[in-house]
Amino acid sequence: MSDSVGIPDLDNLGLHQAFRAWVGPDPAASFLDGLVVLDANTLLHLYRVTRAAREQVLSTLARVEERLWVPHQAAAEFHRHRLEVVNGKMARFKEMRSTLSVASADAVSNLRKSVIRLVEFRQYNMADRDWDPQEHGLDEKSIQKRLDGLMDSALAELKALQDEHDIRPGDVAIEDPVLQRLDVITRGKLGRPYSQRHLMKIVGEAIEFRFPNEIPPGYKDAEKQSPYRAAGDYVLWRQVLDRASEEPRHGLIVLVTNDVKSDWWILDKNGEPVEARPELRQEMFECTGAQLRLLTLSGFLKAAADQFPGSVSDETVRSVRRSETMTRIAETVSVLRATDRDLFDSDLLSLPPFMFEQLVLALLIAMGYQDVDSIADGLAPGPSIRATHPHSTSGNGTILVKVEHYSEPVGGKAIRALKDAMLEHAAESGIVVATSEFSQAAQEAIIDCDIQLIDGRRLIRMLHEFLDIVFTISTLDDEK
Repeated sequence: MSDSVGIPDLDNLGLHQAFRAWVGPDPAASFLDGLVVLDANTLLHLYRVTRAAREQVLSTLARVEERLWVPHQAAAEFHRHRLEVVNGKMARFKEMRSTLSVASADAVSNLRKSVIRLVEFRQYNMADRDWDPQEHGLDEKSIQKRLDGLMDSALAELKALQDEHDIRPGDVAIEDPVLQRLDVITRGKLGRPYSQRHLMKIVGEAIEFRFPNEIPPGYKDAEKQSPYRAAGDYVLWRQVLDRASEEPRHGLIVLVTNDVKSDWWILDKNGEPVEARPELRQEMFECTGAQLRLLTLSGFLKAAADQFPGSVSDETVRSVRRSETMTRIAETVSVLRATDRDLFDSDLLSLPPFMFEQLVLALLIAMGYQDVDSIADGLAPGPSIRATHPHSTSGNGTILVKVEHYSEPVGGKAIRALKDAMLEHAAESGIVVATSEFSQAAQEAIIDCDIQLIDGRRLIRMLHEFLDIVFTISTLDDEK
C-alpha cells in the first residue's frame, strides 16, 4: 500500500499490515487531518447540557467546521428525537419539583403517624400520666408550621438549575437555538439519503446476515420491532464508509458518538468505552484505507482542548462527561424498569457486572450523593465509584464505594482493600455494596473506621425505595 490514502492493495500486504486494526493501537485523533463525523446522539446531547457548556461545544464544532460531516441517517435521527429529549429533560425537572414540593407534607404525615403510634403505645402500657401531643407541638398543625418554608431553598436551587438549561419544548418548535447554530455550522456538510432500493438492500444485509453473526455495528439493536430502526446503526456505518471512500484525502475518520454499546466499542469492566471495535477499524481500513477513531462527546472536547489550548475548559469536559454518565444511568434504569424480567430472571446476580455498577451509581445519586462517578482506574480489589457525601460537615466529603457482585460472603480482604484506597485518596468514608452477606471478619474490620456495609437484602430494599425497581437475589432467597 502506498503512503496516499485509498483502498489498500491487500495482495501486497503481510499478516501484520493487512490486519493492522487488530494489532495496532487506536490512532490518535488529529484534528488537523481527520474527518469529524457527528452521530445523532452527539448532537442531541447539546440539549442536555447547560447553556455555558453548550456554547463551548458549538464553538469547538465551529473551529473544525471545514472537516465536519453529518451522515443523513444521523441528521434524520436528530430531528426524530430532539423534541423527545427536551421533553424528557423537562419531565425530570417537573418530577424533582413535585418530589421537593410534597416532601414537607410527607414528613408531616410520617411524623404524625409516629406520634399516634406513641399515643397507642402509652394506652397499651396503661400510662396514667397526662401527655398531650399538642402541648408539645406534635399535633399536625404545629408540625406543619415548623416545616413551612423548609424546602424553599431547595426549590430555589432547582429553579436556578432549570434556568441554566434554557431550552423548553416550545423553543424547539419555534426558535430552537441549538438548531439555528447547527444549521450554520453544518451547512454543506450533510450526507445524502440512500434511495429506497439501496436502503432496502442495506437493511436486508443487516437483518439477514450481519446481525445473526454479531458483526458490528448495530446487532445490539436487533430486537427492535422495526427492521429499519433495528438497522439504523448499520445504515449510519455504511454512510460513513461511503463518505470515507469518496474522499480518500482523509487518512483518519473521527466518529463522535455517545452510543457506547459493545457493538461499537471495546468496553472496560465498568462498561466505559475504551476504543473502537477492531472489526470496525479493520472494515474501515479494508474499504477505504483510512483509520477509524471513536470518541464520545466529552472525549472529543478533551482532544479539542489539547489541540486548541483555551478553547474548552476542564470544567466543561467534566460536566459533559458527568451528563453522559447520567444519561447512560437513566437509560439503564429505564431499561430495567421496562424490560421483560425473563431477561435477567429478576436476579441481581444475573445482571452483567457493568450494568450492576451503573445501577449502584443510580442508587447513590437517588440517595443524594453528589459528584458520583466511576473511577476509571479502579481495578479489583479496590473501589470502583467515587462520590461526595451529601451531609459532610468537615474535610472534603469524599466517599469511596466498593461493589461486590457475587454470591459468596464478603470477607475482610475487601474491607482492607477499601481502607487502603481511602488512605490513598484521602477519603473520609467508604461504602461496600454487596449482593451477598458480610462475614464476621468483614464486620470486625470496619470497627473504628467510617465504612458502611450494605448487604444484599438491604440493597434490594433500597433499590425498591429509591429507584422503584424490584429485584431478588436467588442465593439469599435460598437461605431463608
